Amino acid sequence: MGFTPTPKRSAVEMELQKIFAKDRPATIMAGSCMTCDTTDIVEADFTDDLSIKEYQISGLCQSCQDEVFG
Repeated sequence: MGFTPTPKRSAVEMELQKIFAKDRPATIMAGSCMTCDTTDIVEADFTDDLSIKEYQISGLCQSCQDEVFG
């Protein structure tokens, strides 16, 4: 199963693209991380459903989520 990015306003998407130099929806659909070089992300990589939802919002892999949220 692929991931579906949550919708955001176009102005927010443009700012995120400026900051990360990545297209958030395309990055999530490709199974990659917005902040590190992790690729081929699958549901089994996440510790729980909340982490999967967070990935669809932010594009952060489990490791990056752990760093940000502790």
